[in-house]
Amino acid sequence: MPAPLCFFRFLAPDQAEWLRPDGEIQRGALAELASQAGSVRLMLVAPGEAVTLHRIPLPGRKRTLWTRAVPYALEDQLIDDIEALHFALGQTPDGDGLPVATVDHHVLRGWLETCAQAGLMPVAVIPDLLLLPWQEGDWSVLPDGQRIVVRIGRWAGFVTEPETLDWFLNQALVEAGDAKPQWLRIYGSPPPVTLDIEWQVENEPSGLLQCFAAGYRAETVLNLLQGPYSRQTPWKRWLRPWRATAILAGVWLSVQGVGLVYEHGRLQQEQIALRAAIEQVYKDAVPGSTRIVNPRVQLETRLRELTPVGASGGAFLELLYQGGQPLANFPDITLRGLSYREGQLDLALEGGNPAVLDQLRQQLEQQPGIRAEIRTTQREGQMESKVTLKKATS
Repeated sequence: MPAPLCFFRFLAPDQAEWLRPDGEIQRGALAELASQAGSVRLMLVAPGEAVTLHRIPLPGRKRTLWTRAVPYALEDQLIDDIEALHFALGQTPDGDGLPVATVDHHVLRGWLETCAQAGLMPVAVIPDLLLLPWQEGDWSVLPDGQRIVVRIGRWAGFVTEPETLDWFLNQALVEAGDAKPQWLRIYGSPPPVTLDIEWQVENEPSGLLQCFAAGYRAETVLNLLQGPYSRQTPWKRWLRPWRATAILAGVWLSVQGVGLVYEHGRLQQEQIALRAAIEQVYKDAVPGSTRIVNPRVQLETRLRELTPVGASGGAFLELLYQGGQPLANFPDITLRGLSYREGQLDLALEGGNPAVLDQLRQQLEQQPGIRAEIRTTQREGQMESKVTLKKATS
């Protein structure tokens, strides 16, 4: 459950008037208000004469652009330099328009510094013009000593003196044209006015701050604490200087993540290609194989089966090595199969021609420690050869 609201306003540099959550009005030093503010949300009621209200055509669809566009949209309507003014925007558009409040930076900072010196931190600073009770078709008037607060629309109003109220109201009626109000509701003692509309004195709420609290509507107020004056949580203020670093870190992590995904995919493709190559080597070495689960392990098993035990245990590998060396020099000749039994290695070859096969025979015979025999036949225009390798007797 959110903390209750506490509306307060300045009476003097170090004095204030505030509305306690129990409805009681209290006046005293700002330090006294600070001692009671631990469990409430402070709403500073700003004097409307220090704030100017505007309604401008909606400056685009994106709210991110409004902050930059609004000062230049109002530049011709303002007396002060736009650099000296703070612009507070409505949270939502009002039809095709945007409500805007302007206040001098020096004035707003002065209010906030006064609060800070007393240990107060308001969550909102709202012009009293927009806290008067209001409804469509009515105007509201609130006497406050030598000042009169008037609200003539959802986002419009003015503050004047009792002597000039009649003139300002009649001028506003002329400008309203067909949109004249049906009623003029007066909160408190009726000021002297001469108007061609009906008016009514409202007895409730009874006090000024009670009236402001009753008129508070989150959707129809403009909180001046925006932009550089926004009340961020402490951790957000601490993180703000690191925002750019965090963005760069996020971009770097994103790039690294994309790189890792790409590298993982590339390695998977290489693994698939390597497995396919191993399977092809196994098929070439063991023709006729149909079931291949783990080609490396299966090939090692076959090699162990082909390697006899005992004194001649290394004969197979020796013959395979010495016979394979010359064979590598003849790319036109293909090894189709091999078999080993009792010290004899038989190689089934395909391709070549008589001259090439004779060169192969000569190179095999030049291998030390082996005897080689080649028998060649021709089948359907293709040379098929069987090479028999044995260890030479000493």
